[in-house]
Amino acid sequence: MVLASVSAVWGQAAKNMSLIGHLAFPDGCADVMGYAAPGGTEYAIVGHESGVGIVSMATPSNPVLLHDLPGVNTIWREIDVYQNYAYIVNEGDDGLRIVNLAGLPGAVSYKDTIIDGMTTGHTLFIEGTRLYVFGANIDNGGVSVFSLANPWKPVKIGAWTQLYVHDGYVRNKIAYLGHINDGFMQIVDFTNLNNPISLGNVTTPNSFTHNTWLNDAGTVVFTTDEVNAAYVAAYDITNPSSIVEIARFRSSLSAGQAIPHNVKVRNDFHVTAYYKDGVNIVDCSRPHNLIEVGYYDTQPLSGGGFDGVWGLDCYLPSGNIIAADMSEGLWILGPTYVRGCYLEGQVTDLSTSLPINGANVTILTTPAADLSDVAGAYATGVADAGTYTVTYSKFGYNDSTITVALSNGTLVTRNIPLRPLARVSMTVNVVEAGTGNAIPNAQVLMTETTAGNQQPYVANGAGQVVDPNFIGGNYSVIAGKWGWHTQEVIVNINQSVNVITVTLPKGYADEFALDLGWLTSSNANTGDWVRGEPVGTFGFGNQIFNPEVDLTGDLSDQCYMTGNGGGAVGDDDVDGGEVTLRSPSMDLSTYSVPVIRYYRWFANGGGNGVPNDTLRIELRNGSSMVVLKRVFGVFSNSWNQDTFIVSNYIALTNNMEIRFIAGDYPQGNVVEAAIDGFDVVERGLVGVHDPSADAASLKVYPNPMGDHGTVRFALGAGVVAGTFEVCDLLGKRIYTQALTAGQGQFELKLDLPGGTYFGSLKADGNVLKTVKIMR
Repeated sequence: MVLASVSAVWGQAAKNMSLIGHLAFPDGCADVMGYAAPGGTEYAIVGHESGVGIVSMATPSNPVLLHDLPGVNTIWREIDVYQNYAYIVNEGDDGLRIVNLAGLPGAVSYKDTIIDGMTTGHTLFIEGTRLYVFGANIDNGGVSVFSLANPWKPVKIGAWTQLYVHDGYVRNKIAYLGHINDGFMQIVDFTNLNNPISLGNVTTPNSFTHNTWLNDAGTVVFTTDEVNAAYVAAYDITNPSSIVEIARFRSSLSAGQAIPHNVKVRNDFHVTAYYKDGVNIVDCSRPHNLIEVGYYDTQPLSGGGFDGVWGLDCYLPSGNIIAADMSEGLWILGPTYVRGCYLEGQVTDLSTSLPINGANVTILTTPAADLSDVAGAYATGVADAGTYTVTYSKFGYNDSTITVALSNGTLVTRNIPLRPLARVSMTVNVVEAGTGNAIPNAQVLMTETTAGNQQPYVANGAGQVVDPNFIGGNYSVIAGKWGWHTQEVIVNINQSVNVITVTLPKGYADEFALDLGWLTSSNANTGDWVRGEPVGTFGFGNQIFNPEVDLTGDLSDQCYMTGNGGGAVGDDDVDGGEVTLRSPSMDLSTYSVPVIRYYRWFANGGGNGVPNDTLRIELRNGSSMVVLKRVFGVFSNSWNQDTFIVSNYIALTNNMEIRFIAGDYPQGNVVEAAIDGFDVVERGLVGVHDPSADAASLKVYPNPMGDHGTVRFALGAGVVAGTFEVCDLLGKRIYTQALTAGQGQFELKLDLPGGTYFGSLKADGNVLKTVKIMR
């Protein structure tokens, strides 16, 4: 393996941290740990994909790889050091690797040991003479404890097996465990290895708890969640049975989108290894007020996703930070630790002196901001001393703006009263277009257009919303009910203009700005349909799976999608079954030629094998069902519209329902789907392809058929090529025949179990005809 000392070729963002040295590892890095030899020379022990590198930092600006100890090929390697020994675990094989560093800079000796059957481990931590291994192949993946009384020959002395543990931190034999699969941090007392005692636990903000670390006083634990846009959270653990969250932090470099992987604490600064955002330093001396004071970006990439700094060590005697970037190698950085400038206080109501919850406190021209809590308290600050303008705002109150001088390490307290705005009486009438009839129980959403504050209402039986104590201002008023088209009006509500009428045209339409009664069901493990503003997920070459935005040009930023948890691709996709989205009932018997339209999103890829999952669209009329469309195993990660003339597929009734069914079937691919812009219109109002008008036809005979049958088809006027596909009842495609002529016939052979199947003619992504095939 060839390594080279190189300088960065892109312009890194840096604050209070400088580049000292850099060493490339072409096969990718994992964790890194420092070792200071008795003579004072510092070394970096670097886990990389094909082994363990030992790097001399005798001259930090020119790091030199002295030894490369080969091992099983794996991207996971975690390291800790005790005396002159390095201990390494991985998730590939090799057991526990022990490296004797005493001979540096000369030869080192090492061995791979399997102790009590342990061949793999995810992470490890050493306190005193105890080695704690987390997520091993033994002890149910919990905590395996070894004695280092003889550092070259560890002996297993205990275990905790209740849950899988991903990572942990130990002080005074009390462990702070990250349960990544279960989403919480747990405190366990290991004083008595024969009877470890759980002291308490807490769910972390993004429910994917990766690592933990204590502050210097041992009163606060910090946690990371290994998902996009996650927080480093701070918890008061002075009462372990009642853990209280006191603060959250996200890196400014990616506007909070990067993944925090590993956090450590030095002198009440927490130093965090961020994927994509490099190394980040936060002043946590006032743990309820976390202030970013330094960073160094090691990555040309940005945003979410799994690349960048895996691990770091900030405890070397020199004060240098060493960081291992998964694709950019080893970094040696010189930090300047500076205390933040703290601004704290309370926001109250001027007229009542009561605290205001949720007031925005923003230090202008900086990312610094906070929301007041239920006691009206706020805590914020900046890294650089200076004079700043600060605004205090809350919906329903006049803003307050002050100027304040802030300095490093100094607390400035400002208690701010806000003057409440005058209130008005407001009425919204929701009526039907043409008739003027009231629409009872309509949904109404009031959105203040400046700050985006929202207030939902449900109209009464007379189609009215009446609020005698409403905050005046400029509003978007969206009203809707199933069976009518949702509409929006923009108004300024004041003492003289306080009665608003929203007129809704009759018809079935939904842009999902409101909850109009769609139903969801699922037999899958994850990925249920949810209505909301989509959060994009990316993976497998930075392809987008869950959409980032809904359909443009509609009334809101909402749509229905399968899971919307953000994080890594595949975290909240459809997994292990089907999820169903059902419309409320529709009476289409009064239409002449109803056309159903909607926009769909379907992304299916990555994982194992060829993608084979589906988005299936069914239409039901109370007594029968037809499949309008199946989208098969494709990566169609954009909004695409489908249109269907309903009577070409099924009889019109007064009890019709459309269903969108996204399914994940065995092989384990990522599945994300979304729906937006649904409506039903008369055919004369839109241009739509009518297969029957073009004489598209499909016949399979005999039907029921045996192993052999004949397919006779006509694609319709102007269509010269397409496909014939057979699917089972789950929508899984089991047969495909290319059609290179506009019409014809061919022999069909189906070596399948007896049952019901569906044959479909398709062209240009449209389903032209579908027939049921009995076998």
